[in-house]
Formats: sequence, C-alpha cells, structure tokens
Amino acid sequence: MIILTALLWGAVTTILHHEKDREIERAFQRLDYLRRTFQEHSLNTLTTADQILRLLKAEFEERPSTREFSEFRQALERSAIIVQLGVIGANGNLQWSNLPFKPINLADREHFQVHVERDSGQVFISKPVLGRASGKWSIQLSRRLNHRDGSFAGVVVASVDTHYLGRFYQEVGLQPGAVLGLVGHDKVVRVRVTDQEVIVGRSLGEDSPLLKALGANPEGHFLAPSSMDGIRRLYSYGQMPGQPLVVFAGFDEARVLAAYGERAYSYYQVASICSAILLLTGMFLWWLLLRLRQARQEVEAAHAVFSASPDPMVMLQRDSSGLFHYRYFNPAAQALAGRRAEEMQHHALDQVLTPDDALRRQLMLDETVRSGEVQEAEQTMSYPGGERTVRWTAVPVHDGSEHISHVALVGHDLTLLREEQRQLWLSDAIVAQTHEAVMVTDASERIFRVNPAFCLMTGYSPEEVLDHSPGLLASGVHDAEFYHHMHQALQSRGFWQGEVWQRHKDGHLFACLLDISTLRDGEGRLTHYVHVFSDITAQKHLAEQMEHLAHFDGLTQLPNRNLFQDRLCQALARAERNGTGLALMFMDLDGFKAVNDSAGHNTGDRLLVEVARRITSVLRKVDSVSRQGGDEFTVLLENLNNGQGIAETEEAARRIIAAINEPVLLDGRSFRVGASIGIAFYPADGDNVELLMARADAAMYQAKARGKNRHLCWTPELAPGEA
Repeated sequence: MIILTALLWGAVTTILHHEKDREIERAFQRLDYLRRTFQEHSLNTLTTADQILRLLKAEFEERPSTREFSEFRQALERSAIIVQLGVIGANGNLQWSNLPFKPINLADREHFQVHVERDSGQVFISKPVLGRASGKWSIQLSRRLNHRDGSFAGVVVASVDTHYLGRFYQEVGLQPGAVLGLVGHDKVVRVRVTDQEVIVGRSLGEDSPLLKALGANPEGHFLAPSSMDGIRRLYSYGQMPGQPLVVFAGFDEARVLAAYGERAYSYYQVASICSAILLLTGMFLWWLLLRLRQARQEVEAAHAVFSASPDPMVMLQRDSSGLFHYRYFNPAAQALAGRRAEEMQHHALDQVLTPDDALRRQLMLDETVRSGEVQEAEQTMSYPGGERTVRWTAVPVHDGSEHISHVALVGHDLTLLREEQRQLWLSDAIVAQTHEAVMVTDASERIFRVNPAFCLMTGYSPEEVLDHSPGLLASGVHDAEFYHHMHQALQSRGFWQGEVWQRHKDGHLFACLLDISTLRDGEGRLTHYVHVFSDITAQKHLAEQMEHLAHFDGLTQLPNRNLFQDRLCQALARAERNGTGLALMFMDLDGFKAVNDSAGHNTGDRLLVEVARRITSVLRKVDSVSRQGGDEFTVLLENLNNGQGIAETEEAARRIIAAINEPVLLDGRSFRVGASIGIAFYPADGDNVELLMARADAAMYQAKARGKNRHLCWTPELAPGEA
C-alpha cells in the first residue's frame, strides 16, 4: 500500500509539473506577443516623432530666417505623442517652440551636447528629462541642424510624452500585476508601467535580473522577482530594431499560476483521499496481520507458560455422564501425580487418583459446573511422593454456548509453605518465650520486631519502637568511634558482641551484654540484624563495688594502702619526668585509742570518718589522702617547687593538725584528738617508694617521741645507723 501511495503521488506530481510547465510556456507565448505589440507601438511612436523632426530640420535648414512654422504648431495641436517641438540655436538658446516659452539656454542638455561636435546623421533618444519649458517628463528625440557649409547650426528636438507610451497598458487591458517597459542601453528606464504606477528615469542596478538575462542572450525569457516592487514575474524581453532600447513585458507569476493552483489543489485533494483509503486499507491489513501474529505468539506463549509452569495445570473434559477425564496436563501436574503421560491422557479421575481423592476432586468439579463460577479449595492428598497440600482453582470453560464442556484446574503446592509457616510459628513461640530481650531490625536499621522480654527490659511497648531506629535506646555513654567499630565488625565478620549501656524508657541507664548477628537471603544480600540483650546491670554494680572495696577504705572511703602506693609510684614517675618535687606525710592520731576504748568502736569509727573529712578539706584537690589502717593516714603532695616545697608542706601539716585538734561532737559528747606527722621529701630524702615511706614513718615516730601533736621532717640525724 505504501508503494501504491508513492506511485499515486509520483503520478500526481508529474502531471502537475507538466501542467505547470505548460501554463508557464503559454504565458511566455502571450508575453512574446504582448512585448512585440508594445515594441511595435513604441517604435511607431518614435518613428512618427522622428519624421516630424526630419520635416522641421529640412524646413529650418531651407529657411533659417523663418521663425513661425505655423503648420507645425497646427499639426502638433492634434498630436498626443509629442509634448513639445523646438529649435535650439548653436549657442544653446531656445529659438522656437510650438509652445509659448521664455528665453532659456539648453546648451547643457545631453540631447544638445551630443550633436555639437559632429553630425552622426542619426536621431538621438535621451534619458527621460523634466522639460524646462513644458514642465513634463518626456523622452527627447533630437537631430542636428547644419548651415549650408555643414557647420553646426543648432538642434531640432521633439519631446515624446512617456505617459503616451504607458497608455498602451490601459488600451490593451492587461491583467493586474502585469508590467511593460522600455530600458535604454545606458540601463536607464525610459518608461515602466504597471496597474499601480508609471516609473521613468530610474537606473537599473548591476544585480537586475533583466541586465543579467541580456548579458546571456539579447532576446528571451526569465522568471525573477522585481527589484522595484518585489513581485515575482515571468518576463519576455528583446531589442528594439534600430534603437538603443530594450522592450520587456511581464506577468505576475501568482496570477499566471492561479488556475493551475486551483487544479493542483483539486488533484491533491483527490490524491489525499485516495492515499487515505490506501493507507487505511494497508493499516487494516497490517493490523489484521499483527493480530494473527500476536494470536499465534499468545498461543505459543501460553503453551510455553503451560509447559514451563512449576504449578500443576490440568484441562479436564466432562463426558455425557458427568465424569471428568484428563484432556491436557503440563509436566508439573504429571510429576505431582507420579504418572506417565499415557497413564493420564483420557483417563478418568479414579484411574489416576486414590478413590477418596478422586471423590473430593469430583465434588469440587461438580460444584464448578453447577455454579458456573470459579471455585477454590485447599486439599491434602496422597501422591506417590507422599502427602501434598495443594490449593486448587477450578475455572469453568464454555464450548461457545452456555454448556460447560471443560474445567481448567490450576494448583499451587502449599506443602513447603505450610511447613515454613509451622517453623515460623515455632520460631515466634521460642522468641516470645525466651527470657532474653530480642530486637530485629531491617537492613536500613529500622526496628522490625521485638519480644516481650525486650519490652520488660526497656519499658517500651512494641508500638512505641516499631519502625524506629535502635538509637532511641542510646545512653550517651559510648562515643561515635565505639559504634563505628561495632559496624565494622558486623560488615566484616557478620556479628558483634560486647557490653553496652542502654537507656530505659524512664531515663535510667542499664548495662547489657549485646549480641548482634546479620541475616542474609539466598543471594547473600543483607536483610536483617538480630539483637539479643542480656541485662548485666546487677553484675556491673557488684563488680564496681568489688573494685571500689579493693582500692578504697570501707569506712572513710579514702584510697587504701594499695591504691595509695600505686598513686605514689605514678607521682614519683611524673616528678622525675617533670623535674618537680613531692612530699609524703605519715600521720598517726594521738589519743584515739582512749576514745575508742571508752566510747566504743562505733564512736571511734565515726571519729575516724570526721578526721578523714577534715584532712581532705584543708588540702588541695590534687593532693591524695589515704587511710593505711587503724588510726594511721598518709598524705601525698605533688608539684612542689624545690625552693618553697618544704615551707608549703609544713604549712599544710600545720593546717591538718589544727583541723584535727578541733573538738568533735558525737551523740552530745565532745572528743579531742591530736596528730603526729612525719614528712619525707622527694628527691632530697629518697627516690623510691620504699625509702620515702620508711623515712616518713621514722619521722612520724620521732614526732610522737618529742611530745606528739606536731609535725617533723625527716633528717639524717633521725636515723644515724642508716647514714
């Protein structure tokens, strides 16, 4: 159909092309006739004017003294061609005219100048000029006047009315848009006439289509837009015989081809209708072909789906007695039944299935036929491979009438699904009953599921946490680096385990042992994170208490002997590294035993607590105070200036003694105790823990020996044997 359409349009185009050529050819023929007619008219006009010139020339040369020439005046009064007839003397002055005139010199005129030097014997035709005597545009025809000796005597001139040439346009009744004209070899328009205007004296440009055509051929045709009015025309042009003039005639192309355009429009309409019919016919045939191809593909696709489907598909045919026989079945149905094809084809239900299963199947099919509607049933049936649970969908198939001749059965094996559901139920039950908190998040770390233990541990209900980030449990104890390492472990190893502080809904913190594992699907894509929490807050608190008891005095909460010695070791290392000094005080309470024995151990303990508080209150926060046991205390002063360290230490000792000497009120009773303090300095008195402690202890005993309730710095005299 496309080829036929193309041939149709090709034929229409060819016909129209030939018709257009014929229209243009006929137009050029008419233009040739018009141009020759106008040429003859113009030539006759110029010849008539020249004949009058010849007569006037002969008369003037015979009777140069005569100035009336009345016969010429009378002849010109009846002439529509010549506007003015005149004689110009050798000096250029107008000597005679058929019209009244004032003295005027015309020596500068082209039609005068051309005859001064020599006598060509030819008439001269000028460019259009505006007559000084007549005041009208005209073309000047002139001939030379000679004296009897042949010398220059002047010029006879006839002014031809350009509009007379243009009247030919109206006389022949040309169509609108047509043009007639005369152009000199000097490229100046003598006259150009259209139905709109008359142009005289305008020069043609070098790009004029007429000049280009003349350059190629002195006579012929061309088609071009006008440089004067822009109308595209067909032109005929040619040389005027015996004159330096070119005659041209033109028709408006649009008007020439108007009738052709109407015929072309009709042709195009008919061709369009025929094309539409051809295309619609072709489209219909193509659509029909596509439908047939699509139907074949659908049948093939349905057969492919039928054969490749993992679900059993069966077409059962109903006989006249109402029993059903296997008509078609796919490999999946054959595999489910555990039968060969020949054991199923055209066999009844009870020949393929067990009697009980065949009866249940028959009942389902009967209901489908009775209701005429799709039926669904889930049946657990015995097959050679064991019991299978299958959901069957029965679809009635009509034979083109209301009669149901076949029933299509499509099954979906639910055996694995039911087993997975049972396993999932079991998993849900286990998770729900476990005493450890379980939280499951999806791959984007949004909470997907929690168990009751989680709700009990965190205080949140499932509705409050589902689809939220686990970050709602964040305690603020752990920094970003902690969680970064956690995620790195999950990505690299697939699990992470560690201790984490979490925040309860009510705001309190609790410690838990967190075990996070990743779950992936069969293709290895991450699907879920499983978080298992074990609350270890009690264990953490117990461990912290044990840690505290191991390093602090249970009564005063001051560092004990072990922690103090550890701090002393670290302080010595810092002092050595920084080049600073430190002081170690050993302190023993004076009079404490008497209070303890008389008032009881409980009062003694309370007194020790108050003493510890007073010692701490008069020291710097960076100083360390320790209870060594009983009523013995130690003090560590760091960052001492070697020049003023002794004075600062002794001042601290005096503050301690003064604070301890203040009475202590316990249960309405006032108690007083004192303190004996021994002091050793680093590095002056020792550079290790053992030596400093020994010398501070020795100085303390000397303080007691010298009267108690005082401080004493160690000197070598206190241990002469050591020195």
